[in-house]
Amino acid sequence: MISRRHLLASGAALSGSFLIGGCGPRGARGAKAADVIVLGAGLSGLHAARILSAAGLDVLVLEATDRIGGRMVTLDHLPGAPEAGGEQVGQGYARIRAEAAALGLAFEDFAPSRFGEQLVVDGTRIAASEWPASPLNRLPEALRGLSPHQLFFGLVARHNPLPDIYAWREPDWQSHDIPADDFVRSIGADDEAVRLMNATLNAGELSTYSMMNVWRSLAIYNEERALGPSQRVQGGSQRLPEAMAASLSRPVRTGARVMDIEADERGAAVMLESGERLRADFLVSALPFPVLRRLNLSAPLSAPQAEAIDALPYTPIIQLHAEAETPFWEEDGLAPEMWTNTPLNRIFARRDGSGPTGMFTCWIDGLDAIAGDSRSEASWQALVSDVFAQARPASEGRVQVREIVRWTPSNRLVGGAYMHWAPGQISRWAEPMIRPAGRLFFAGEHASHLHTGMEGAMEAGERAAVDILDMAGI
Repeated sequence: MISRRHLLASGAALSGSFLIGGCGPRGARGAKAADVIVLGAGLSGLHAARILSAAGLDVLVLEATDRIGGRMVTLDHLPGAPEAGGEQVGQGYARIRAEAAALGLAFEDFAPSRFGEQLVVDGTRIAASEWPASPLNRLPEALRGLSPHQLFFGLVARHNPLPDIYAWREPDWQSHDIPADDFVRSIGADDEAVRLMNATLNAGELSTYSMMNVWRSLAIYNEERALGPSQRVQGGSQRLPEAMAASLSRPVRTGARVMDIEADERGAAVMLESGERLRADFLVSALPFPVLRRLNLSAPLSAPQAEAIDALPYTPIIQLHAEAETPFWEEDGLAPEMWTNTPLNRIFARRDGSGPTGMFTCWIDGLDAIAGDSRSEASWQALVSDVFAQARPASEGRVQVREIVRWTPSNRLVGGAYMHWAPGQISRWAEPMIRPAGRLFFAGEHASHLHTGMEGAMEAGERAAVDILDMAGI
């Protein structure tokens, strides 16, 4: 078999006959499964499908798993239905909010959190208020007042050069696409500061994280903060993609794992794991690049597109959803949430209107997520028991892991929680990697221009749909 890499490099033409021109009835010009096939039943793919269906096209959404939602996952079987994926909906998430309103869904505020009050640094629990004068605090004098969970963004936020959320892709600003490690050291961070920053970084590590990625995120955050606090979907985040899927004229086909993708200037086709071949006039891939790079892909990709598919980094995250059998925080009188530089990283307490529910999410990022990807359930349980018992003696033997969610390379249907940029990649890939490759169009949060996360996924799905309608002359 010709390798996917060879096909990408050669831009090999597709075998077999494809439909030419715009969309039409399936019986009009030969057998095809749909006018448009969409890969992935997450927010991006479903938003594209809804737009295309509303325009009168026959759209078939293929989903490899047995559930709708992609990286929107509500753990309905656990107390309080905690979220394992996207949750925060900013006030400026216009597409998310418009879709939810159209589908009869509402939003609610988050319960107040006390995250950051309690720290666990190098095995010792300490109140954040005691950190500046603590012997555990070995930061440079100018940084000692910053709590570890505030250290990175607290140090860099005042230096953001971007004037708005558009500038990150403009050539005039590309000189800032440098390693975050280099930048923080240039403004006062030392080895100890970098060590603490890396402990809970939403990436890999500072040395492989683009500072432009940071500036972009901060620009978006500042714009959102000015509009008001984030909210969540009532009933759980997964209710939104489920409602989107239910609104389509053709049901989403779950359990349809794609192995081969073909596209050229005339049409597209996919081969499923079952051996079934499905043809269409257009194809939308809302698959994360770590998934796409594992498939046999034949399409007229540019060199930057091929490079991006092969190498775009995704943030690895592991979530441990644990339940406390008794309210140990009432016994010790401390906030249940904790920032730690243990392998459990950040520990968030789930809350409702009456306070902590007893459910916790250990949010493990970057290097610790990679290191922990091979841990067994029993190993994670032992670690949770040890960390909680050492930091909060009243919890000893009372915290049980109920669910492990891996947004890591071992999850072959995702590959990571979300993309981030490594230094030097933005100027090479940001623009070309999302252009159509023949009749193959790219969606997903990695393909957004302005937003990130959930709204970015919607933005990219919308752009792909509009591009298809333009090409089809609709």
